[in-house]
Amino acid sequence: MGRVFDVQRFSVHDGPGIRTTLFLKGCPLRCAWCQNPEGLEGAIHLWHFPNLCASCGTCVKACSRGAISLGEAGWKLDRARCDLCGDCLTACPRNALGLDGRDLEVDEAVNQLSADRVFYDVSGGGVTFSGGDPLLQAPFVAEVARGVKALGIHTALETSLQAPWETVESLLPLIDLFLVDVKLADPERHARATGQDGSTIRENLRRLVRTLDGAAAQRLRLRVPLVPGFTADPENLAAVADLIASLDRSLSVELMNFNPLAAAKYRRMGKDHALADRTTSYSEQELAGFRAVLVGRGLSVV
Repeated sequence: MGRVFDVQRFSVHDGPGIRTTLFLKGCPLRCAWCQNPEGLEGAIHLWHFPNLCASCGTCVKACSRGAISLGEAGWKLDRARCDLCGDCLTACPRNALGLDGRDLEVDEAVNQLSADRVFYDVSGGGVTFSGGDPLLQAPFVAEVARGVKALGIHTALETSLQAPWETVESLLPLIDLFLVDVKLADPERHARATGQDGSTIRENLRRLVRTLDGAAAQRLRLRVPLVPGFTADPENLAAVADLIASLDRSLSVELMNFNPLAAAKYRRMGKDHALADRTTSYSEQELAGFRAVLVGRGLSVV
């Protein structure tokens, strides 16, 4: 059994073709810009959607633990009292409450992920494991990947590689394409932004390139998130490019534009977001400048 927070169908940004992406909970990093904050922790939490809430008090009456209250400051949840029973979700007439995860059996996951096989076949797509970081639930990922591969479905895995090498190695026969984020090259900057200095990531990346050998260009794609104030500056991009070039210049690199929509998730979770004031992505002109840094060092940017 695995713990997931979303199953996204018809995804076109998580590998080639049309894909279904399984988002798993739990992550070893704490990136200040995380796009999926609901995936950071393995625990399941209750979400409140203020834009849907009518402050009718139905959820307060339904909560036997007295965890929900309404006052001058609005809707409030005492998470220490909440046992995630779901009574408030059932009672709410406006669907203003939800859980940020659920447990999924292997067979159920395989069935859901294989439902759109016809679209995978036509588009060259498949299934992608994402998160969080799916390496934290590697045994579950392995079983599900084995199930979908038996049906002839292409598999991809999005990861930071912040895990023991043995965990990465265990998935090599089951994952067709590794999508690996390379965020920051400098250990100090990496530690400040993510909580880890990146040494495990860099070593695992080197080992992965060596292990894949001649197939690295086909089975590994490196992705650089462009985050204002953290990664999107010429100094970091040049250092990241040098790191990638030292591994294998034939590896394809993808620049991922900043997505400001994550701020809404943080508000629903009652958490602060370091980039809440940044409301726009980078322009095409800005992206061209970033791309030029990597291309100038002989890398192929897709």
